[in-house]
Amino acid sequence: MRYLLFYLLMIVFFSGTQTSFAQNVLPEQDDVAARIKFCLSGIREHCKSLKSGLATYQGSLIVNIKGQPENNLSGPVSGTVAFDSSKVRFDVTRPGWIVDSKTIKHTSDDKTMGNATAKMKKGVLTKMFSDDGSKIAIWQSFQPLIAITKDSNFTDRRVTEYIDYRCPTLFDFHSINQGYSLDQILERFDTGFSQSVATLEKVSETIWNLIWIYTDTEGNEVTRWILSVDVQQGFSPTKFLCESTRLQDVKDDSSWVPEWENTTTWKEVSDVWVPVHVERKLFIGPASNVNEVFTADFKWASVNKPVAKEVFTYAGFDVPEDIGIQDTSSGEVVWIKPLPAKTPLPEPQLSSNYSTTKIILIVLNLLVILLIGVWYLRKKMSHP
Repeated sequence: MRYLLFYLLMIVFFSGTQTSFAQNVLPEQDDVAARIKFCLSGIREHCKSLKSGLATYQGSLIVNIKGQPENNLSGPVSGTVAFDSSKVRFDVTRPGWIVDSKTIKHTSDDKTMGNATAKMKKGVLTKMFSDDGSKIAIWQSFQPLIAITKDSNFTDRRVTEYIDYRCPTLFDFHSINQGYSLDQILERFDTGFSQSVATLEKVSETIWNLIWIYTDTEGNEVTRWILSVDVQQGFSPTKFLCESTRLQDVKDDSSWVPEWENTTTWKEVSDVWVPVHVERKLFIGPASNVNEVFTADFKWASVNKPVAKEVFTYAGFDVPEDIGIQDTSSGEVVWIKPLPAKTPLPEPQLSSNYSTTKIILIVLNLLVILLIGVWYLRKKMSHP
């Protein structure tokens, strides 16, 4: 009987929650956790609604490093985004640091073997990443080959800079650097933020703010995350702000220092909301000496329609002709396309040059000896 009553109560609770969710009305409960759970459920449903898509983007990246202007970066950004169920494609071309070929130095006498060192210079960096559900392919513009392997073999995808653009607002710099998936980020709201004090505020009829406040273990610094959600746009996260202050200054609104901020503009396409403008900002502050601004505008070629299979394989990569393709997914190295045969460098000709020089020196020495001998004989004959 007790269990039956429990199940009846659960049915009443969830049926009431679903009705409120459909009407964008918060549950009539005083339990803050329930209100937050309700809003997060809306965000999850929003993410699930965008099942597949293909888009290109154009934007810019500006990086300013405090006290190191020589390391600043600035330039255009472009790329491709695609997803369909578990399949993923992500390309990015942006300003970055590349190898300065003029400074390459070999540590071996044989210029075709051994290690090489070189300096870096500012340039354009391209990264391509695909996952067809069983194999992953990664290529970076400084690599001579496309690497293919099993999904499980690439435990660290951080090098790809991959972002799940079903909900780019949630991807802060830490999440990108750690290579988190969207599911992992959503899970953090239940686990990583569990020690924070959480609240939900209705800024307006359309915008709700989820707020988490965390005080460090030493009690000196307070961090606040504010996630703004547009409930009239299918619970689309429009802004995610992280800021901090000292514990004694919490009540002073002017004391809060922004650390990073993500904003997204959404547009309804095929009855779902998709991102059309994205901005990520990292601010110079006590914990960072970098000011970074990333912006991108998206053009969606398809939304919730099947995407061609080749998009999610290396076949969709646009790479130079001399790039090799290596597949290790079977546990063995298989060259789908071998690296171009290295053109042997011309022999240094050290031996022939050395021999010629040696002969010349010998001849010169003999000539000198001969001249000295002639001079000596003449001198002896002139003085009997």
